[in-house]
Amino acid sequence: MSKKLNWFIANNKLQKNKDIVNILPNLKLWYSKAYFLKSKEHTPAFGISISWLKWNYYLTIQKL
Repeated sequence: MSKKLNWFIANNKLQKNKDIVNILPNLKLWYSKAYFLKSKEHTPAFGISISWLKWNYYLTIQKL
């Protein structure tokens, strides 16, 4: 019997800052038991944020 994985990538984007320059690289890992889902529910999620110079990368993985 196989388990169905019910996690999905909720956010995966790279963006450029207009006004902020991060001289030191910044790494943020986080977890939330109640992260807002588009269907107006709150489900577990975790993510990573990386910032350096004028660039930010965000990745969020959320449970359905």
